[in-house]
Amino acid sequence: MLFIVSFIVINMSVFNPFSNAFKDFSFLDIFYSEKLGDDTTINTDIVIINIEHLDRFELQELLHNVQKSNPKVIGIDAIFRQQKDVFVDSLLAVELNKDNVINSYAFYDNVITKNHSSITKVNALHGYSNLNFDKQNNVIRNYQGFKKLNDTIYEAFSAVVAKKYLGNLWDSSLEKKLVKEIPIKYYGDYNKYLTYSYSEIMESEKIDALDNAIVLLGYIGQPLGNIYDIEDKHFTPLNSRPIGKSAPDMFGIIIQANIVQMLITNDFIYLVPKYIIALLTIIITFFALVYFIAKSVKSPAKYMLLKKVVQLLFTIIFIWISLFLMKKNIYLKAAPIIAIMLLSVEFIALYKILTNYLNKKYSWKSYFFQN
Repeated sequence: MLFIVSFIVINMSVFNPFSNAFKDFSFLDIFYSEKLGDDTTINTDIVIINIEHLDRFELQELLHNVQKSNPKVIGIDAIFRQQKDVFVDSLLAVELNKDNVINSYAFYDNVITKNHSSITKVNALHGYSNLNFDKQNNVIRNYQGFKKLNDTIYEAFSAVVAKKYLGNLWDSSLEKKLVKEIPIKYYGDYNKYLTYSYSEIMESEKIDALDNAIVLLGYIGQPLGNIYDIEDKHFTPLNSRPIGKSAPDMFGIIIQANIVQMLITNDFIYLVPKYIIALLTIIITFFALVYFIAKSVKSPAKYMLLKKVVQLLFTIIFIWISLFLMKKNIYLKAAPIIAIMLLSVEFIALYKILTNYLNKKYSWKSYFFQN
């Protein structure tokens, strides 16, 4: 019965607003939006520089000055698709082709958009900057570190940055894991990282915080962190409004920084496998039905009130369990378990009508008609 109802809801256009709302909702969002895992620690391994709307000459100046502080890795989340001023482009090319610089490119409908061939060499380090390959979901919850396309494996920008930073400490076994999407461990917005502007970098001879660090260059608003600036901004689980309309809450380079931090610290969220969720759903639903069917027969007067109270308590307790597990980096998708259990109990009355019909017509034996 649940399968038939869910099939109708998913495939009838009239239910699209509801199905889309559920796609964009996760208990993971509640965990982050309510700051249940909030940590005030600022990551000093990753430094972010706001590139604002700098032109190419200013960008090459910025990169040149950043190199003076001896960063271990520089990642730049910007694509220079066309050739412009030949002289300026040649200056920019010198900076972008250095050994510790990671360039970015992007997939648009499986077509690669990258820097012009005159700006970066073929063997320059680069990775795709796409944050979301799921066109049906606007919230950036998952991460795919390696993408296979036409028998070629492409590496994500954040994965290349982490590999370069860790060097021999990079766990190559992660690459098999990162071919599939995994949940992103979010640590916070731009205020969780050291951030600098173009002017701050250019006015300093050397910045100690950049020494041996990961430096990520990307757009984080003008001025810094402007909540009304939505250029290269995305929806994340940290959004203060996990349900309903809201503005995008996090710039792309900040999401990249969160992913890089997750990779270099080997701090992953364990996603409970689907077969375990299915098994839990079957077991919990089965015993819930046994309990409620028995109560509907033995205590019909109290049944309706008891049903609502138990359903409410179960929902509260199970949500609490899932949020508690999230604090332990275990992501249990509680929504389908709760939904199936609650809905199945509501079908008991329909099941009783069906068994009554079968009992009268075919002498169907049922717990409802055992006397």
